[in-house]
Amino acid sequence: MNEKSLKKLSQIKIVVSDVDGILTDGTISVSKNQEFKTFHVEDALATSLLKLADIPVSFISARKSDATTARLDELKIKHYFQGYINKISALDKIIDIYDIDYKDVLYIGDGFVDIPVMEKVGFSVSVPNAHAEVKEYADFVTEKSGGEGVLVEIVKYLLKSKGIYNDVFKRMRKEIYNA
Repeated sequence: MNEKSLKKLSQIKIVVSDVDGILTDGTISVSKNQEFKTFHVEDALATSLLKLADIPVSFISARKSDATTARLDELKIKHYFQGYINKISALDKIIDIYDIDYKDVLYIGDGFVDIPVMEKVGFSVSVPNAHAEVKEYADFVTEKSGGEGVLVEIVKYLLKSKGIYNDVFKRMRKEIYNA
């Protein structure tokens, strides 16, 4: 990530992300009464690092999914919104909850429904396996594809841009290992 992007990133106050295609590779397995998704374990590290840095994280999904609910509850995500094809309406709720502006938001998306959000926020991110048209709206495209730990890649950049990366890891070691 270049210096100009890191400077812009340093102003971010919240991370908001899509789910399918970002936390997952976008694959959904469906049987008669169940849905299965595969989430990357490293994204749990990302949400923990954000909590240690006092940076909130929220999620917006166009689909309602029990698998998404289970994963986000497991990660203790306080605010997430499912079933929002108009993701701006969910983003507006997040903006109100945290009393912030669009410019304070980093958003990660991969689909056409993410473009309106990406146009409004302070820093937009996409993934290599996103639609080409979506990547055109991104300030940054990750190295990792959806479902491969995208969130942790972005959180590392965010913490480094704010100059708190090492402090957050020290805090994690202290709180988890009493080291």
